[in-house]
Amino acid sequence: MRNVLAAALAVPVIALVVARSVDRRAGGRRLLAVVALLAVGAITALAGTRPDPATGVPPTRSEPLEAAALSTQIRTSESPSAPVTITFSAPMDTASVELMLRVVPSRAVDIAWDATGTRLTVAPRTAWKPSTYYTVTVLEGALDATGRPLERPVRAAFLTRQAVAATVAATSVAAGEAAIATAFRVAFSGPIDESTLDLVLSPAAAGTLVPAEASTAEAPVYDFRPDEPLAPDTAYTVSLAPGVRDLDGAEIESTGLEIRTAAAPAVVRFRPRHGWTDVAWNQLLSVRFTEPMDHASTEAAWSATQGTTKLAGTFRWAENDTVLVFDPSTNLGYAQKVELLVGAGATSKAGVPIVAAASITFTTAPKPAPRPSTSSGGGSGGGSGGSIGGSTWAAVESYYLGLMNCTRTGGLVTSTGSCSSPGGRNVAALWQDAGITAKVARPYAKKLAINNLCTHFSGGNPGDRLRAAGYTSYIWAENLGCRSGDPYAAVLGSHLYFQSEASYSGGHYVNLMNAKYDRVGLGVWVSGGRVRLVVDFYHPL
Repeated sequence: MRNVLAAALAVPVIALVVARSVDRRAGGRRLLAVVALLAVGAITALAGTRPDPATGVPPTRSEPLEAAALSTQIRTSESPSAPVTITFSAPMDTASVELMLRVVPSRAVDIAWDATGTRLTVAPRTAWKPSTYYTVTVLEGALDATGRPLERPVRAAFLTRQAVAATVAATSVAAGEAAIATAFRVAFSGPIDESTLDLVLSPAAAGTLVPAEASTAEAPVYDFRPDEPLAPDTAYTVSLAPGVRDLDGAEIESTGLEIRTAAAPAVVRFRPRHGWTDVAWNQLLSVRFTEPMDHASTEAAWSATQGTTKLAGTFRWAENDTVLVFDPSTNLGYAQKVELLVGAGATSKAGVPIVAAASITFTTAPKPAPRPSTSSGGGSGGGSGGSIGGSTWAAVESYYLGLMNCTRTGGLVTSTGSCSSPGGRNVAALWQDAGITAKVARPYAKKLAINNLCTHFSGGNPGDRLRAAGYTSYIWAENLGCRSGDPYAAVLGSHLYFQSEASYSGGHYVNLMNAKYDRVGLGVWVSGGRVRLVVDFYHPL
């Protein structure tokens, strides 16, 4: 049929070509008309002819896998060792899928397929990192077994559980420093693979890791016990060794502990000092250390010996256990040689033995000659004056003189009136001048108490009162205490206030500690419950 149609269509064309060739001859026009008629007839004839129906095979179209196989899977709190599974709705070209597989964040994985080629398992080669969000994706374009491509990716997303945490701490710490006999405790927040457990010390120290009493399977706790005491005054770093893992195989990370061991203690000084020859017969004895000390071992290592006799007494501790104070049971006596010793057995609270034994010797003051009781009266000498007695409150004045000399010579008066860690300041104790007491300080204290006054300037200044009594030196100062109640408590309260001025060099404290004064007049008077204390410091020209 195609041949017939082609031939029919070719007739007009051929006729036209022939017509052109004969157009130049006579009668050409008649011939052209004939040809045109033939062409129209041929076309008409063909139009009435019915062609056979066409047949064919449509092209193959790639269909995607079932939509359900392409949905994203999301899981949380996954074990770091858990595998991830992706299931396809049809067998897959495994090589194509593995080529289009992506793991983010990147992690080395092992891949396995089931026998049908529809189930892909992705497992970490070691473990997923804890507390991390992962995606495992098969990209679009991966082929199934018949060559059909995925038109969109297949993805599994999951969040691994929190990491097992570890903390490291020293078991014996004082003042921020580790004892040399300390252990190191490592505590975990979850189960661990005990076979991987190890601890690293720098500097290195041999030891043993053992479960602590508080340890459980869910929250293990271990103690590292060094075989030998650690080196004193040394910085140590303690951390988990690399490769310690939890039960799922995830590596456990921890921040290392950095700590310094306590230094070996040493003696800073004794009170009294070595070689002193004028120590009072009622002097408390003390020793200061560089570190807080163990009471029992230090007291056992202490001795105070007078001649061949070891002195008995009581101990007390001060200043965060760095000062041992020894109060002899009996007076030291006059002109006696005394040796103080701290032996090698003394240890610090951190268990560190003392660097070396230490000792000093001193001599108590000779028995003093009696002071003259006559008053010098007037002139520049300012003598001792008459008897200090004659006042109802002379005993309180004597008590207050002791408080002043405790602070002045390096001690500290406590709230109970005792003298803590006394001595050591290189300045002479004040002595009470009978003349200044009787003629200046005591009369002025009486005036203040009776008239309810508290001033340095009633009827003149302290210098005026001293000169009127015959004490003409310009080297003087005055402290006043104005309180009420029990006179002993009142003068103690005033002194504690004076002593507290040390931090800012207050005037009362400066007067008390000034070495240019060698004597005082003391006056205490009580009237109507009011207690007045007058202290006149003085030094003659």
